[in-house]
Amino acid sequence: MVENFVDEKKVDLQQTTSLDSPKHIQDEIESNESHQTLDEHVIDDNASSLNQKVYHSRGVQRAENVKVLMDTSKQGKWFRISLALSLLICAWVYSLDRSTTSSYSPYATSSFGHHSMISTLKIATSIMSSVSQPMLAKFSDVTSRPITYILVLVLYMMGYIIVAASKTISAYVIGEVFVTIGGTGITLMNSIIAADLTPLKYRGLLFGILVSPYLITTWFAGLIVEAILGKGNWRWGYGMFAIIMPVAISPTIFIMIWLDNKAAKLAEENIKIKASETLEKPKTFHFRELSTNQKFQFLWQQSLEIDLFGLILMGFGWSLLLLPFSLYQGAENQWKNPSIIAMIAVGAILLILYTIYEFWFAPFPSMPKRVLLNRTFMTAVFIDFFYMFAGYIKMLYFSSYVWVIKEYSYQNWTYFNNTLTMSLCFFGVVVGVIQRYTHRTKYLQVFGLTIQLISMGITLWARNDHASTGALVWTEILLGIGGACSSVGSQVASQASVPHQDTALVISLLLQWSSIGGAIGSAVSSAIWQGKMPGNLRKFMPSSVSDEEVLTLFGSITSIRTYAYDSPERQGAIKAYFDTAYYLFIVSLVVTAIPFIASLFQKNFYLGDTQNAVEFKLSEQKRRDDGKPKPFWRKITDFLDEPFQKS
Repeated sequence: MVENFVDEKKVDLQQTTSLDSPKHIQDEIESNESHQTLDEHVIDDNASSLNQKVYHSRGVQRAENVKVLMDTSKQGKWFRISLALSLLICAWVYSLDRSTTSSYSPYATSSFGHHSMISTLKIATSIMSSVSQPMLAKFSDVTSRPITYILVLVLYMMGYIIVAASKTISAYVIGEVFVTIGGTGITLMNSIIAADLTPLKYRGLLFGILVSPYLITTWFAGLIVEAILGKGNWRWGYGMFAIIMPVAISPTIFIMIWLDNKAAKLAEENIKIKASETLEKPKTFHFRELSTNQKFQFLWQQSLEIDLFGLILMGFGWSLLLLPFSLYQGAENQWKNPSIIAMIAVGAILLILYTIYEFWFAPFPSMPKRVLLNRTFMTAVFIDFFYMFAGYIKMLYFSSYVWVIKEYSYQNWTYFNNTLTMSLCFFGVVVGVIQRYTHRTKYLQVFGLTIQLISMGITLWARNDHASTGALVWTEILLGIGGACSSVGSQVASQASVPHQDTALVISLLLQWSSIGGAIGSAVSSAIWQGKMPGNLRKFMPSSVSDEEVLTLFGSITSIRTYAYDSPERQGAIKAYFDTAYYLFIVSLVVTAIPFIASLFQKNFYLGDTQNAVEFKLSEQKRRDDGKPKPFWRKITDFLDEPFQKS
């Protein structure tokens, strides 16, 4: 029987549980990493994987078992195709969600009379997303990928039900938080499974393919938004995804569970035939059979492994620190308000406590030392953090800005809103193809961030008389090209720099700090918007418009659109938007230069046939010195790749 699954070699499979992860193994890993040295084949980001004990948590080992099953089974090709198609269906529905619901947000918040609350919503969802992603990644490691899929699906459905039924802005925000956790959890799991089962040279291409459905949904998303908003029924626009997504994601969950069980049976049979290097079969347990004390002990252990306490500290810290930037305008005495001051002070204290806890007390820190000291990963985090920081300073109110300054229909406005997404997704596939054949990613990322700088410059220029549709569309297209090169580059480079055990962790941490960067960008954008826009509206509006009406126009873009385009009121609003946007765009342009400079110092990994670049001896990872004098340009690139290495 087993021979039907195995080609010419015997397979090494094992199963573990989170209870089989003794801390002395983790300590030994940390110790080995701190004493790691550079040899002929292993670069500085390697975690000394070849000299460490083999340890894979339950979820990782089960994923590796599935990969071995796919690699060795006669039906492996069909397993891969069926799983890939199911992931693509899931990604397609999520792309439809993002392509449509993003256009409902200005109308939903305006219906509650709180359009400026978009920034508060973005900060809240970004922080919760950033906190939840490491939790979900670790949860998938200590349980399994299919179980995590089910969890995020439940959160996603619950969120959209709350949003669709919301009667207040607070209920709407709470629902969106659940949607964000569930939605980002779905994309996180798609990325983790892609990283589990594909070699580095195809990694970027698969990431590009998983977001490619946006290229299709973009064209009829406008029709859907036109139909939904044309009838004023934005609630159904949200609520329908609580029905559609479970149907779309069910095939992925069923296929993953089936493959997981099939691989588990193969593991047991492999042990019976004493396959080479078969590890000892670990202890198994059933949660229901544990005593009450053992259940509490088990749950406590799991909360430690996902760093629940540390991530809660971080979440509250960032929330309290950033939310005042979007709330101060409505507070009495604004920045002098005691509650605003207290929120900022307590938030800063909680972040300090989080740092102290993570460095000295956390048994399983969300960012372990072996990851924190990984130059490639930290450079990727730095790049993506400032990429999102700059992006959200510009993009938070950009949709509303375009809706006011142009006379677009709902359909054309939605098309414009999706231009950036379409560009990102199309060029994401192009970047993946280039990485496949060049086996490199660094200088493609440098090129992309250069294009992004150009895009931000054009955005700053394309105001007032220069704000043509062509200029606005090109800023989005160029931003998409740059974003595709940068985001795919950061993902692939960071995953190449760690062993498989840490893959889910670095994926989640990269997304976490990207979300935090976006939250900070949203806070800065909100502070500028709320600080400048009310005054500019009063300045440019005719005197016939009362102060109360100005406040109404500030809180609702739908009210501005009720005026004819050539009316003094509408033209006054357009001038106010142009003037306020200048401050957003200039800050965004300056911040965009930071990730460009950082990208020059990123590691230039060779992307080969392996799951990562550190657990295997790849001679391609180190350029061999042939004894000939290096040209000047080669000395510069070598220095940028290894700035701390003696020549």
